[in-house]
Amino acid sequence: MVACRLGQGIFGAFLIPLSQSILFDSFPKEKRGQAMALFGLGIVVAPVFGPTLGALLTEYLSWRAVFYVNIPIAAFALIMISGELKKEDTRRIKVDWVGLALMVGAIGSLQIMLDLGETRDWFASKFIQVAALTMLVCGTAFVVRGYGKADNIINFSLFSDRSFAGANVAIVGFGVAMYGSIAILPLFVQVLLGYPVLDAGFLFVPRGIAAGVSMVLTGAVLINYFDPRKLLVIGLILVGSGNVMLGLLNLDAGFWNLAWPGVVSGLGMGLFFVPMSTIAFQNIGQDKQDEASGIYGVTRSIGSSVGIALVGWQVANRTQFHYATLSSGITPFNQAVGEYLAPLGLTPQSPAGAVQIAAQIQSQATLLAFQDVFFLTGLAAFLMLPVVLVLQRPANDRAQQVAH
Repeated sequence: MVACRLGQGIFGAFLIPLSQSILFDSFPKEKRGQAMALFGLGIVVAPVFGPTLGALLTEYLSWRAVFYVNIPIAAFALIMISGELKKEDTRRIKVDWVGLALMVGAIGSLQIMLDLGETRDWFASKFIQVAALTMLVCGTAFVVRGYGKADNIINFSLFSDRSFAGANVAIVGFGVAMYGSIAILPLFVQVLLGYPVLDAGFLFVPRGIAAGVSMVLTGAVLINYFDPRKLLVIGLILVGSGNVMLGLLNLDAGFWNLAWPGVVSGLGMGLFFVPMSTIAFQNIGQDKQDEASGIYGVTRSIGSSVGIALVGWQVANRTQFHYATLSSGITPFNQAVGEYLAPLGLTPQSPAGAVQIAAQIQSQATLLAFQDVFFLTGLAAFLMLPVVLVLQRPANDRAQQVAH
């Protein structure tokens, strides 16, 4: 499975950057927002509907069916590419293998830290210490060596464009907010609230519908009439607010209590992704589109990885913290403890009473931990709001088109 996943990573890495580059080459600037809206449906809506489809396949077929679902999609894409995609002239270029190795070492070590840090108690583990040191050394060497180097694997001069640089920062924070909340929500509703797998999957349907509608509406209409930076602000506020709404829920939350925050976040996804993709590449020349799309894709992936790792670590960490805090006030002499156990026919001194109290503390501590994490993902979205001030307003807004 690890080998197959490695293959998916190597060959799948080409898809999004090249797709974005083809879209930007195929459409004029005034149509790119609409093109990116349709393209973004796959990037934003697919991770939202993924848990729903996965739940259906797992419930009625087998967990193995989840891995086969890509086959018909890939076959259809291959047919479309063969018939519609124009052949382009190719040229031989010199690959900076040393820079590539340093970049892979830095990002790979970061990914190892994020994936294994929680289970290995982070920097208490020598393995994590080595991974951190490798990331630091490779990352520093990569930047120092590549700065000003014309044939570096990444052209750092692209970051001199403030819109592209700001977009890469914002997409990392957006990845933490979006993928962090999506990754943790199934755990919240299944482990803590006891939802069946299928019901937990259906919980993502309203979010997916809202995201799809928002993407199309933003790309087809809103981006032509409003400053894209204002749309970004609204999108970030909605994503952050949706996550905060999840953080306000308790153990009595019903289906729609959980679904409505997803709808709010879904609307924010469309308002963020389409304008951000348009702004990020507005000053990038056609000869640099491929490279810029690749960098943008890497930063988005890093944001999602950081978000997923961060929420997993914080749930475990905050659960321990809240359990210790809540249990510190539980003693046989606490009157509230006796009053809670009395209707159950138990006493603080009985073994069954102790078990009941421990289970209640664990449940409440876990709830508080999830609340903390949902608030954290909301904060990640709000912290990206100042970045919008760095971005340039696109020159081809609707008002200028009308004037022209």
